[in-house]
Amino acid sequence: MPGLSIDIIPGYARMIQPKATSPSQFRFFNLLQSIPAQCLGLALFFWIYHKLLINWMRNLSINLGAVTFHSHVVPLYAQPQTNFSLWILPALIVLTGILLFCRKLFLQKTVKLSRLFIIAIACFLAIGISVAQIDGYREIDDEQLPAFLESYTRTGNEYYGDVPKVNEIGPITFLRDYAKPEVFTKLSGHGQTHPPGGALFLWIISKIFGYNLLSASLASICFTSLTVIPIALLARDLHGESVGRYALALFLITPNFVMFTTTSMDGPFSVFPIVSVYLFYKALRTHAILYAILTGIALGFGMLMTYATVFIGVFFGSVALLTLIVNREQFKHQLKVILIAAGVFAAFYLLMFLLTGFNFFEVLWAAVKKDERGMGTGYESIGRYFHLSIANLFAFLIGIGIPMTTVWIRQIVRTIRHTRSGEAIDTYVIGYLIALLGITFSTLFTMEVERIWIFMIPFIVIPVAKYLHDRCEQQKSLADFYWVAGLLCAQLVWFEVTQYTYW
Repeated sequence: MPGLSIDIIPGYARMIQPKATSPSQFRFFNLLQSIPAQCLGLALFFWIYHKLLINWMRNLSINLGAVTFHSHVVPLYAQPQTNFSLWILPALIVLTGILLFCRKLFLQKTVKLSRLFIIAIACFLAIGISVAQIDGYREIDDEQLPAFLESYTRTGNEYYGDVPKVNEIGPITFLRDYAKPEVFTKLSGHGQTHPPGGALFLWIISKIFGYNLLSASLASICFTSLTVIPIALLARDLHGESVGRYALALFLITPNFVMFTTTSMDGPFSVFPIVSVYLFYKALRTHAILYAILTGIALGFGMLMTYATVFIGVFFGSVALLTLIVNREQFKHQLKVILIAAGVFAAFYLLMFLLTGFNFFEVLWAAVKKDERGMGTGYESIGRYFHLSIANLFAFLIGIGIPMTTVWIRQIVRTIRHTRSGEAIDTYVIGYLIALLGITFSTLFTMEVERIWIFMIPFIVIPVAKYLHDRCEQQKSLADFYWVAGLLCAQLVWFEVTQYTYW
């Protein structure tokens, strides 16, 4: 009826009015939206996946690379093993101290960034060694050795065992004949599936400090600790100094980086790929050709250490593709930087070939064939390809820390929402997501990526630092940061206590 107000129809008015949310329902909804609750949910998801993967591997009678369902905590390349003793106390003291002084040292600008780097390097060494020593001492060849030295004693598998060969025939001959049977067949297991950079690095260390386990291990840890600098500077250049400080604090307690850089050569391997990403963005920001040249050189050294450096090229390509879609003028400059870096990278290996006879393609092919004989190609069947790819992704995400993964996913969702609302796309975040998915399903990697992919840490840590910084500023509270940091420390200690990771 014209002019009739619904106010005179009480039943209808009550029907269309939204129901009030009770305080208890509101609190429950907020709880589900909290970071701790979502971390718990993601942990439950990964636990269910772990159980399902065991059944799938058993029913399909397949192994995923070196990961077997009957002896490993799939999808991780780790055996269940409890190492609980008084050696846990140094790690707990160091990590507690980091959390207690984190606000004053890292989050506030009371310490200059240059001094903070020195503090961060000291913290990196203290955290890494104390966590590795949770395992105490190992009896190896009737000798008690600190746990963080154990991996270097496996000379049949590790690059440390190749150092005498380099010393015997000389570094030039070692490079020239690396893929030839007289050298290749006498290399360690990892030496045959990786480029010669690892052995050469340890050989240089042996010339300076002598050929012994302690100098090899400590030099590797100290060299790896330098990564704190490019990570903080990259975060600062992308989002400001405050985010750089958050990123630095989170980086120091990222589980897989702490666990594996102290006990394996994947620590030194991560340095040049991380530096190359910083130099790439420095070149984009400053328009200086020098940084593009240095990017190519860093990639050259990175590829000499690990073939996984190829991922950095995939990431650069993803960023350029996104930029082409949204900003063609900026794409022209990016393309220029990429072409210069690629040219310098090619010149790097051409020069090596001319000076030493090192044939990159010959060495790469020998490594690929050796790896396929041990691990398979990854696409023998659709089932193995699918499970291998998904397991690669989940192993990495578990390794970087469930709290870190939780917030990273939040930042991805936030980035997509901002882009849909008309804001400029964050090519760093979305470019990495595209590159990660591409490399995950590429069959180039056969598990163990929680260790092999540790050079990808900046792609996770910096977006997480950005999210937590913005959230803490908005809420005028550091609660979410400390939830994430505390849970990362808890996962780090828990994994070290309950798993034997070989490294």
